[in-house]
Amino acid sequence: MSKLWNDVDAYFTSQLNAEDEVMTGILENDEERAEAVSGQGKFLQLLARIKGAKTVLEIGTLSGYSTLWLGKALPEEGRMATIEPNPEYAETARKHISAAELDDKIEVIDTPAENTLPKLLEKGYPRFDFIYINANQQRYPDYLEAAIGMAKSGSVIVTERKIMETFEAEEATCPRMQRFLQILTDHPRVDATAVQTVGSSGHDGFIIAVLD
Repeated sequence: MSKLWNDVDAYFTSQLNAEDEVMTGILENDEERAEAVSGQGKFLQLLARIKGAKTVLEIGTLSGYSTLWLGKALPEEGRMATIEPNPEYAETARKHISAAELDDKIEVIDTPAENTLPKLLEKGYPRFDFIYINANQQRYPDYLEAAIGMAKSGSVIVTERKIMETFEAEEATCPRMQRFLQILTDHPRVDATAVQTVGSSGHDGFIIAVLD
């Protein structure tokens, strides 16, 4: 079955998910390849475009692959902040963003998200239209709560596929997962669903939430 998934992914990637040279170059890094799939990057881009997002927040940059997809969804006046505490990854992401000529729209912040998130609005960022969480799973509940506080009515929050790995590891009942799901279920402003995907990266998925 995995061969079929790979073949289908390769076909649709060649037909629909054209990458530019910068994106292709990023995927030459094996670690980034494990984290990034063009179809999923294009999926994020389309979600941001459907939303009409003018302000985007990404929690977890790595080398900037998904950052570029989201950055290309922004209108001329759009603005994006992406948080990457690892200075080496942050510097690599800046180089990729500059090569893609998106450095006038995207700021890479190289401090831990838990320290950065409370200060972004004070720094002058407006409430975000689109927020993508792709970082330390242990902090997902904290990041989700922070994201809700930095969003507005109609904002979209997408959580990356790593959340699916908790089920494979039989961790669905662990406290952090329960807290994360409890926020999604009980928060009066949140309406959410999970979308599972299969492809060249195996069994993945996203949790997508919209704020009332």
